[in-house]
Amino acid sequence: MYMTQNVILCYTITRSNRGDVMQLMAVDELKEGMVFAQDVVSDAFVNIVTESTIVTHEIIAKLEKLDIEFVYVHSEMMTEEETTFNQVEPVFKNLDGEEALNYNYNKTVNKIKNIFNDLKFGVADIKSEMDGTLDPLLSGILHNNNILSSLRVMKYDDDYTLKHSLNVGLLSAMIGKWYGLNSVQVADLSLAGTLHDIGKSKVPRYILNKPGELSSQEFGIAQQHAVYSYEILKESRGFSDDICEGVLYHHERFNGSGYPQGMKGKTIPLYARIIAVADVFDALTSDKVYQGKVSPFLAAEILKSMSFEELDPEITNMFLKKIAEFYVGNKVLLNTGEEGEVVYLNKFSLTKPLIKIGEKFVDLSMKTDIKIKEVL
Repeated sequence: MYMTQNVILCYTITRSNRGDVMQLMAVDELKEGMVFAQDVVSDAFVNIVTESTIVTHEIIAKLEKLDIEFVYVHSEMMTEEETTFNQVEPVFKNLDGEEALNYNYNKTVNKIKNIFNDLKFGVADIKSEMDGTLDPLLSGILHNNNILSSLRVMKYDDDYTLKHSLNVGLLSAMIGKWYGLNSVQVADLSLAGTLHDIGKSKVPRYILNKPGELSSQEFGIAQQHAVYSYEILKESRGFSDDICEGVLYHHERFNGSGYPQGMKGKTIPLYARIIAVADVFDALTSDKVYQGKVSPFLAAEILKSMSFEELDPEITNMFLKKIAEFYVGNKVLLNTGEEGEVVYLNKFSLTKPLIKIGEKFVDLSMKTDIKIKEVL
């Protein structure tokens, strides 16, 4: 990893078949330009550095901070001719970076998975384990706006809660940027969003994965996850009050109908109001055990309706306006079975754009029976 302007970039290499051997080396003897011969793994079985990563000053400092004394490196330094660098910073502009994007996404979700598993045994230094984890993905969020196309290409075939946690972290960061928060606040918001459901590690899995409707007793247990999340972060230490409160209150609602305290309006902390919007949007547009996903346009309509009572209207409307802009030029599938292209947004009805189907144009704001079923 190479740190520049607070953005962590990861580089891997392709080695020539030179037959050198790896050797065990003390971290304080490492030199920049050496190459890791094995993954470096923490005591909590978290992957810190991957094999074939080039040693940098920043990596050495991180290993020392984590009290890692010895690592395996290749016995010879790589020469420029023998090394092919491949930047693994996520590319959010097009699918050329899909492989890199999925690599960083899956790596981060696996880190969250390890933390969740550790918590089941009552041990997890969450702050140090999360330190720098989101940077490769967050750097893409801060420098590019089209997060929605990125979330569509990122895939992880495992627990919904894990994917949802990271998606909410990234969406929250993006909303924070649009809202005008500074880079430190955006980074904190991404942490709060990613950890907002960490308390679900203490909720029985039969409740989390129940395909049918929860009983009132089960729903009460599930609601406790917000309090559990707060308690876990407080016990872990190192997290700011803004992060902890964002996690605790992300299910509060503007009209006072939320939990755990039934707070109203802007007495709900800003981070919690932002995370609430990201949480609802990702939940609606993701497949779950008990419910299939809906199209982003239908999700936007639901968020719009919730902005009148439940969600912060300022944050929700800003979010809807920004995401709608990304769908111009996108292919969509209509409930009629036809495929078309979004060519124009109606600023008075952002969820009902003008669609081009072949040579004809269909204004969805005028055709209430035609809806966008899926973004292709």
